[in-house]
Amino acid sequence: MANQQAVPADAKRNAQMTVSKAPTGVQKSLIKNPFKFDDLRFPLNVGNTDRHLHWIKFIPCIQQKSDYQVKTQNVLSFADTNRAGGTGAGAVNPISNVGQATVALGVIKTAEGLFENAGDIGAAASEATKGNLTPGVRLAGEAAAGALGVVASGVIVSAIDLSRKTRRAAATISLYMPDTVTQQLVNDYDQVSLTAALGKTGLAAAAGSSLSGGVKNIAADVGNVFGLGGGGTPGGTTNKGGLAEIGGLIAEKTGNFGAGITDVLLFSAGLALNPQVELLFKNIQHREFMFDFKFAPRNEREAEAIREIIKKFRFFAAPEVPTTNNGRYFIPPSEFDIEFMVGPYRNTAIPRLSTCVLQGIDVNYGSAGQWTAFKDGMPVEISMQLRFKEVEILHKKLIDEGF
Repeated sequence: MANQQAVPADAKRNAQMTVSKAPTGVQKSLIKNPFKFDDLRFPLNVGNTDRHLHWIKFIPCIQQKSDYQVKTQNVLSFADTNRAGGTGAGAVNPISNVGQATVALGVIKTAEGLFENAGDIGAAASEATKGNLTPGVRLAGEAAAGALGVVASGVIVSAIDLSRKTRRAAATISLYMPDTVTQQLVNDYDQVSLTAALGKTGLAAAAGSSLSGGVKNIAADVGNVFGLGGGGTPGGTTNKGGLAEIGGLIAEKTGNFGAGITDVLLFSAGLALNPQVELLFKNIQHREFMFDFKFAPRNEREAEAIREIIKKFRFFAAPEVPTTNNGRYFIPPSEFDIEFMVGPYRNTAIPRLSTCVLQGIDVNYGSAGQWTAFKDGMPVEISMQLRFKEVEILHKKLIDEGF
């Protein structure tokens, strides 16, 4: 007989002796179909009494390609409902007008080709005047290949469908409201250096007034850069910083100096490079939610319900290997619609959650502090932590609609 120990007289944790007999109730219905799914609750009266008036409802959204027979509703998940209504952060089709996108892509590819092949285009024009069209023919072939790639891209884009590919189960898992319900909104901002972003163009603008200008005066410009015409300091003209930077670039190109030569020349001019950092919005992170539950069965029915609840969360959170394709692919895990409830109604006092994926499940079968179980092996207390992440990113319109 396993060790017994007293447990606190808490409604969520209070345990009484339970002894397993032949499968009954929930377990009996699972013998023929181990994945049959009906409403599961803990406590058994959750949502039905004043004691457990506040509760949380989990609705699995089953992958359409699943081989398991689970009774489903003809209802879209929260995420697909938002997308169908035009409020989702994503779209069923990532590009609404494939034809226009294909034309625009052709313009982009043409512009890229002009910059990448500027030298070849000039050579082709030069050769064409001599009657030799070989470079021109090669460039024409590249253009044709690029056009084919644009068409292929349009076909690929038109085949993309980002709907969630799920259907709602016709049953729920209902649990008492956890003690902690936190929601975080986290934005990502990147530091961007305008000095680095503008590169040589920004440097040229800064140093332009200090250079003589023109090919004819290149010797004078080089002299100014290295201080030969400026009293022995980098940049003898007004803008010493720009000339020092240019000097550093030239010095590095010689191969005789390291990357720090620019900073040294700037220091010699009594200056340092200002990165001109701006903080720019980059992204908003998907919301994450963590729910902690404790289970302490008071009788055999509650013990059966606890076992099935844990099993169902593990089952729906796991991927599926289809019976075809020799195991090359997975069918993704099920997703979950989650609702906070007050009695039979949704709790409108706290923000809603969109469809979530179940990222992780932690189950501790000895959460009483040591291994303590009833005669049939059922632990006296089990803790379960569920970690969810929303599939949609939050934006103003979703927040305005209650999310």
